[in-house]
Amino acid sequence: MIKKNEATLAIVIHTEEEFNWSGGFYRSNKHITHGDKLIVFCEKLITLGAKITFALDYAFVDSLDGIKVIEHFKTNYPNHVEFATHLHPWVNPPNENDNDQVSNFNSYPGNLSKRMEFDKLKVLTDKITNVCSQAPVTYLAGRYGIGENTLNSLITLGYQTDVSISPFSDFTHQEGPNFSTFNNTTFDKNGIKYWPHTTAIVSLFSFIERWFNNHPKQFEKQQKNNFSRLILKLLRVKRQRLSPEGFPLQDLKNITKTQLKLGSNNLIFSFHSPSVQAGLTPYVTDEQQENEFYNTTASYIQWFIKKQHGKIITVNGSCTKTGKIK
Repeated sequence: MIKKNEATLAIVIHTEEEFNWSGGFYRSNKHITHGDKLIVFCEKLITLGAKITFALDYAFVDSLDGIKVIEHFKTNYPNHVEFATHLHPWVNPPNENDNDQVSNFNSYPGNLSKRMEFDKLKVLTDKITNVCSQAPVTYLAGRYGIGENTLNSLITLGYQTDVSISPFSDFTHQEGPNFSTFNNTTFDKNGIKYWPHTTAIVSLFSFIERWFNNHPKQFEKQQKNNFSRLILKLLRVKRQRLSPEGFPLQDLKNITKTQLKLGSNNLIFSFHSPSVQAGLTPYVTDEQQENEFYNTTASYIQWFIKKQHGKIITVNGSCTKTGKIK
């Protein structure tokens, strides 16, 4: 049971295939080799008091390595994990044609036609239900790419929560969604709970943090003006994500403190599953960075529990269709 005003943290792992992040999107990029590393990594986190939401994409659930990970945690840690849905359109059937490469536009599931987005999501939902023996109720769009038809698809397929929103961010320059009007506030719409991936505007001055939190669109607006960008730099104003990918421990602590001061007590700590193994993402390129990645994650979890007296939960607390937000 979560107490009123208690800080809660969901650890959401974008559990997916390995691919060249700057090399385009290909249906043939379905390689999964980091399963053993992911098992060890997550087991260590669980011993520290963590619970984990695995947001699974089709390539992962359809692979031998992926199934090994799922079976391990389903069998040994059923009360510490949630199996959610992560839609990467380029590796998720059905496909409209035989082309291996998928355009940048179509890499965002919300850009697909209403029928195609629904069909892909249904195939993935059915696959996860079959492999995990649990119907997923949490959705994370690949590349955070929700669109105008996503909500109706989620309702039809029995979902309860969407964690696709990336606050203070505008991806329209790369044909993606615009979240510049959102802060980290959770909200409900037509029976779906929207819980944004925690992103903070941090500064040396708390009044600036409060102002951007209350006027989220202004941050993106200021980025488009050279003079405004200079002022923001002088005031140490930055947009930071609650993730060990590119952000050191002190930044993670600052992000958390900023959000808790603002009254945003529902936090999401996220990263991509291939980052647990060196050489698979730009964030972890060698063994030293691999060790640092784990140490940062573990230290943050311990700090959150012990120093912030926070509680770590899965996104929905239950992996069944009748689960409730706890």
